[in-house]
Amino acid sequence: MREIELKAHASASVKERIDSLFGEGKEVHKLDHYLRWPGVEIQAMRIRSYKGIIEMTCKKTMRDALGENNSEYEFQAPSGQLDDAVRFFHALGLEDFFIKKKDGWEWHSGRAHIELLEVNDLGFFIEIEILLPFDAVPEEIEDAGEHIHRILNECGVGEDSIETRSYREMILSRG
Repeated sequence: MREIELKAHASASVKERIDSLFGEGKEVHKLDHYLRWPGVEIQAMRIRSYKGIIEMTCKKTMRDALGENNSEYEFQAPSGQLDDAVRFFHALGLEDFFIKKKDGWEWHSGRAHIELLEVNDLGFFIEIEILLPFDAVPEEIEDAGEHIHRILNECGVGEDSIETRSYREMILSRG
């Protein structure tokens, strides 16, 4: 799938506004283990524990004027196999890179997925994403990006709060 998304700095108080727009948010907890090839400074794989499933994802990230435009390749395993999944990719030669923990709430509005999350010790972020097929035409991608920006504004978060750095960049820069 092609993931069109953006994230912006927010505060926990934004939850009330989002709840008023999209209904009561559902609690969400995500634990991500990022792995990489030895000596390479970019991730090769993410292993996520979320909603009772283990999800393995490789992502090709591109940024454009409307935000991120990602191609994601993923598969899932039953819950309880997080340690097995990490050991499997270690056996293939990947090494631990960093861990990201997200706790907060999520909402759905049509094709948009909205989350308000506290990420590690970085603070709160609002994330808004729309999934499109790999073969989406440029007009569909642009429409999705514009829709995401409208939602951001409806939630009361200004465009000046948009964060273009990846969580990886922010987490690793904290040492």
